[in-house]
Amino acid sequence: MLELDGYLLAPSRPQFSLPFDTYDTWCLLLPIAGSFDYGIGDAQGTVKFGDIVVCPPGGTLHRRMRTRTSFFHARFTTELEPPPGRTRVRDLDRLRGNLALLGNSDTAIATHVVTDLVLMLRRTRLPQDPLVHSAMTYLQEHYASPDVSLTELAASLGISPSQLSRRFRTARGITPVSYLRDLRLQQARELLAETDQTLQVIAEHTGYRSAFYLSRVFSAQTGHSPSEYRRTTRV
Repeated sequence: MLELDGYLLAPSRPQFSLPFDTYDTWCLLLPIAGSFDYGIGDAQGTVKFGDIVVCPPGGTLHRRMRTRTSFFHARFTTELEPPPGRTRVRDLDRLRGNLALLGNSDTAIATHVVTDLVLMLRRTRLPQDPLVHSAMTYLQEHYASPDVSLTELAASLGISPSQLSRRFRTARGITPVSYLRDLRLQQARELLAETDQTLQVIAEHTGYRSAFYLSRVFSAQTGHSPSEYRRTTRV
């Protein structure tokens, strides 16, 4: 879905190293504290926390700090087509949570963070589909059940599973199956970081029937075992 080419979590500084740069890949730039001006083609403006700037491959990103600024910068390739320019995300708590993961991260965790940021951008900018919104609400309310059936969900919405998958991908950039998995893994990450619950208990709270299966999915998606993730986030 996304391959990270490089990233930088920069502490507060008075100015960027370069006033502009051109990239062969997608790039993403966001302030953690402070603010800066940006320009990409005809688009320009001021960026503060909660805003994310995306420059497409081949584009030139101009930037100038207005105040001392700490920031996160990443270069990546992806088929998700994030919206270029400046986007203000709605879920600031989720943004803070993603940035907190970067404090003691490696490339696997940073890749997950950038992927989630791109998905947040798409959810903010893409047209809303009421049917997809209903499906998302259902999955958000029932992700902890291992018996969630996308076939039954599609039937309740009056469409086929393939139609649901197609409309969901158009609206959100991912399939309902991937969205459900991401909901479960997000909750698993929070429980690993914030509680001492066993992996079996966490599995039961996140829709997985066994600790073994949760561990396999978690490792495949993050590049870390649950125990490694818990240890890293608690350093």
